[in-house]
Amino acid sequence: MFLGKGALHTVEATNPATILLVDDDVSLRSLVRSILVKHGSEVIEASDGAEALRVAAVHAGSIHLLLTDIIMPRLNGVRLAEQLLQQRPRMAVLFMSGYVEGTPLSARRPDIALLRKPFRADDLVDAVRAALSSSAAEKL
Repeated sequence: MFLGKGALHTVEATNPATILLVDDDVSLRSLVRSILVKHGSEVIEASDGAEALRVAAVHAGSIHLLLTDIIMPRLNGVRLAEQLLQQRPRMAVLFMSGYVEGTPLSARRPDIALLRKPFRADDLVDAVRAALSSSAAEKL
Protein backbone atom coordinates (compact mmCIF):
# COMPACT_ATOMS: atom_id res chain seq x y z
CA MET A 1 0.00 0.00 0.00
CA PHE A 2 1.16 3.50 -0.77
CA LEU A 3 0.52 6.12 1.83
CA GLY A 4 0.50 9.51 0.17
CA LYS A 5 1.04 12.74 2.03
CA GLY A 6 -2.00 13.35 4.19
CA ALA A 7 -4.13 10.68 2.55
CA LEU A 8 -4.59 6.97 3.05
CA HIS A 9 -4.14 5.15 -0.26
CA THR A 10 -4.00 1.59 -1.52
CA VAL A 11 -1.56 -0.06 -3.90
CA GLU A 12 -3.74 0.83 -6.84
CA ALA A 13 -1.98 4.19 -7.33
CA THR A 14 -4.04 6.83 -5.59
CA ASN A 15 -7.26 4.94 -4.94
CA PRO A 16 -8.49 5.61 -1.43
CA ALA A 17 -8.33 2.85 1.15
CA THR A 18 -11.71 1.32 1.97
CA ILE A 19 -12.13 0.89 5.71
CA LEU A 20 -14.81 -1.14 7.46
CA LEU A 21 -15.37 0.73 10.72
CA VAL A 22 -17.13 -1.24 13.47
CA ASP A 23 -18.04 0.21 16.86
CA ASP A 24 -21.22 0.11 18.92
CA ASP A 25 -20.71 3.71 20.11
CA VAL A 26 -22.53 5.86 17.54
CA SER A 27 -20.77 9.10 18.55
CA LEU A 28 -17.30 7.60 18.36
CA ARG A 29 -18.08 5.87 15.07
CA SER A 30 -19.27 9.14 13.59
CA LEU A 31 -16.17 11.00 14.75
CA VAL A 32 -13.79 8.31 13.49
CA ARG A 33 -15.62 8.19 10.17
CA SER A 34 -15.28 11.95 9.68
CA ILE A 35 -11.55 11.86 10.46
CA LEU A 36 -10.94 8.99 8.04
CA VAL A 37 -13.00 10.57 5.26
CA LYS A 38 -11.14 13.86 5.78
CA HIS A 39 -7.91 11.94 5.18
CA GLY A 40 -9.17 10.44 1.93
CA SER A 41 -10.53 7.06 2.96
CA GLU A 42 -13.79 5.49 1.93
CA VAL A 43 -15.59 4.27 5.03
CA ILE A 44 -18.31 1.69 5.38
CA GLU A 45 -19.58 1.13 8.88
CA ALA A 46 -21.43 -1.20 11.18
CA SER A 47 -22.62 -1.01 14.77
CA ASP A 48 -21.47 -4.50 15.79
CA GLY A 49 -19.76 -7.63 14.51
CA ALA A 50 -22.89 -9.31 13.20
CA GLU A 51 -23.85 -6.26 11.19
CA ALA A 52 -20.26 -5.95 9.92
CA LEU A 53 -20.42 -9.48 8.51
CA ARG A 54 -23.60 -8.57 6.63
CA VAL A 55 -22.13 -5.28 5.36
CA ALA A 56 -18.94 -6.99 4.20
CA ALA A 57 -20.91 -9.73 2.45
CA VAL A 58 -22.76 -7.24 0.24
CA HIS A 59 -19.78 -4.92 -0.36
CA ALA A 60 -18.57 -5.78 -3.85
CA GLY A 61 -15.22 -3.99 -3.67
CA SER A 62 -12.10 -4.49 -1.61
CA ILE A 63 -12.00 -3.81 2.09
CA HIS A 64 -8.43 -2.79 2.84
CA LEU A 65 -8.76 -2.41 6.59
CA LEU A 66 -11.06 -3.63 9.33
CA LEU A 67 -11.00 -1.04 12.13
CA THR A 68 -13.00 -2.56 14.96
CA ASP A 69 -13.71 -2.19 18.64
CA ILE A 70 -12.94 -5.35 20.59
CA ILE A 71 -15.80 -5.41 23.10
CA MET A 72 -19.19 -5.34 21.34
CA PRO A 73 -22.54 -7.06 21.75
CA ARG A 74 -23.39 -10.21 19.77
CA LEU A 75 -19.97 -10.71 18.11
CA ASN A 76 -16.74 -9.27 19.49
CA GLY A 77 -14.06 -7.69 17.32
CA VAL A 78 -11.61 -10.59 17.58
CA ARG A 79 -14.13 -13.15 16.32
CA LEU A 80 -15.28 -10.71 13.66
CA ALA A 81 -11.71 -10.33 12.40
CA GLU A 82 -11.19 -14.09 12.38
CA GLN A 83 -14.32 -14.63 10.29
CA LEU A 84 -13.69 -11.76 7.86
CA LEU A 85 -10.05 -12.76 7.31
CA GLN A 86 -11.26 -16.17 6.12
CA GLN A 87 -13.22 -14.40 3.38
CA ARG A 88 -10.79 -11.49 2.80
CA PRO A 89 -7.28 -12.68 3.69
CA ARG A 90 -5.58 -9.58 2.25
CA MET A 91 -7.48 -7.24 4.58
CA ALA A 92 -5.50 -5.50 7.34
CA VAL A 93 -6.92 -5.40 10.86
CA LEU A 94 -6.63 -2.69 13.49
CA PHE A 95 -8.34 -3.19 16.84
CA MET A 96 -9.34 -0.32 19.11
CA SER A 97 -10.33 -0.58 22.74
CA GLY A 98 -10.26 1.14 26.07
CA TYR A 99 -10.19 -2.26 27.78
CA VAL A 100 -7.33 -4.57 26.89
CA GLU A 101 -6.66 -6.70 29.96
CA GLY A 102 -9.08 -9.61 30.20
CA THR A 103 -10.38 -9.15 26.65
CA PRO A 104 -10.25 -11.83 23.98
CA LEU A 105 -7.33 -9.94 22.45
CA SER A 106 -5.14 -10.26 25.54
CA ALA A 107 -4.82 -14.00 24.90
CA ARG A 108 -3.74 -13.45 21.29
CA ARG A 109 -0.41 -12.59 19.69
CA PRO A 110 1.27 -9.51 21.17
CA ASP A 111 2.00 -8.07 17.70
CA ILE A 112 -1.67 -7.45 16.86
CA ALA A 113 -2.29 -3.81 15.95
CA LEU A 114 -4.14 -2.05 18.74
CA LEU A 115 -5.22 1.56 19.12
CA ARG A 116 -6.04 2.32 22.73
CA LYS A 117 -9.06 4.51 23.49
CA PRO A 118 -9.21 7.39 24.04
CA PHE A 119 -7.04 8.51 21.13
CA ARG A 120 -6.34 11.71 19.24
CA ALA A 121 -7.12 12.17 15.54
CA ASP A 122 -3.40 12.05 14.72
CA ASP A 123 -3.05 8.77 16.63
CA LEU A 124 -5.92 7.29 14.62
CA VAL A 125 -4.48 8.36 11.27
CA ASP A 126 -1.00 7.12 12.20
CA ALA A 127 -2.34 3.75 13.37
CA VAL A 128 -4.38 3.30 10.19
CA ARG A 129 -1.36 4.17 8.03
CA ALA A 130 0.80 1.72 9.96
CA ALA A 131 -1.76 -1.07 9.68
CA LEU A 132 -2.15 -0.53 5.94
CA SER A 133 1.63 -0.35 5.44
CA SER A 134 2.28 -3.45 7.50
CA SER A 135 -0.42 -5.36 5.68
CA ALA A 136 1.00 -4.38 2.29
CA ALA A 137 4.53 -5.36 3.29
CA GLU A 138 3.39 -8.79 4.51
CA LYS A 139 1.61 -9.49 1.23
CA LEU A 140 4.56 -8.68 -1.08
